[in-house]
Amino acid sequence: MKQPLISIIIPVFNGEKYLADAIKSCLIQTYTDIEIIIVNDCSTDATLKIAKDFAVQDHRIRIINNLENKKLPASLNIGHRHAKGDYLTWTSDDNIYQKDALAIMYTTLVNSTSDIVYCDYLMIDEGGIINGQTRLKPIEFLLFYGVIGACFLYKKEVFLRNNGYDESLFLIEDYDFWLRALKHSSYKKIDNPGYYLYRYHKDSLTAKLQNDSALKKQFLTNLYKLYDSFFDDKRIKDKEKLIDVLVYKYQYGTYASIDTVMSTSFFNDLKIGINSLKGYSFEKIKRTIVDEVIEIIMNHKKHQKMSSFLALHKLGSDIILRLSIRRYFAIIKKCLFK
Repeated sequence: MKQPLISIIIPVFNGEKYLADAIKSCLIQTYTDIEIIIVNDCSTDATLKIAKDFAVQDHRIRIINNLENKKLPASLNIGHRHAKGDYLTWTSDDNIYQKDALAIMYTTLVNSTSDIVYCDYLMIDEGGIINGQTRLKPIEFLLFYGVIGACFLYKKEVFLRNNGYDESLFLIEDYDFWLRALKHSSYKKIDNPGYYLYRYHKDSLTAKLQNDSALKKQFLTNLYKLYDSFFDDKRIKDKEKLIDVLVYKYQYGTYASIDTVMSTSFFNDLKIGINSLKGYSFEKIKRTIVDEVIEIIMNHKKHQKMSSFLALHKLGSDIILRLSIRRYFAIIKKCLFK
């Protein structure tokens, strides 16, 4: 029986080095009802020739040529709007699907009644040798950084509800897409890193972002812009503080000041900001933040003070009652009897 069509978009700019491997990994999928849309973003190397050679061999491949370099978010929108599939995904020209990736994601998506599924993945080097794995966080962490990663599948309706990728948010267009999708779509995580190979190399956008100060500045500017648009509820009293906390957390994986995070006003604003999100529990995210802060208190002397202990109590009895007696007294010892 014919299965629903899955569209795979491959946006590419000067990707001649790894593009063939990426295309091959799509063609060998055990889920065979697919189309591959290669969006060539005005490449100046052999990218177009490689794509055409594959298109001659397999009718499931279509090529779209941008007449000028439009960058990733625009190329994603172009590819998605040409897609005929009921289910959509996209992959980078330097990454590789394992053969069962689409089959597993499709089955999980259909059986879970979710709108989006995402997977852990393995890391490979320039030569394709596996050198690590990435275990992604639950969806509750999406507010702090891009937990969706590089291997995912979603219903076409998600793209339509989002009105595509924001073309003004280069470098962070995917994170913005996933955040906005929280307002109308549900997520399901697949806890297995074996379905996708993510290639880290010196020419990748990820590597360039770490080493290029201009790109870093653009990334930060767009991150602030993203959060400013996302938290659009006029009832939020201190939007600037809320955004500063989240931007710092995204950048460094921790909090600039736990006193700011552990304030009642911060949590009140956060609750208002995420109130409309689908399947996203404020209580879960509050517990997530408090658990992280407790770890910071326990492991860093500068935070082991009376104010930290009092802040826990001010947040409510639900926080304290969740702690074991042993954990509670350990915090007392650290903060009050140094």
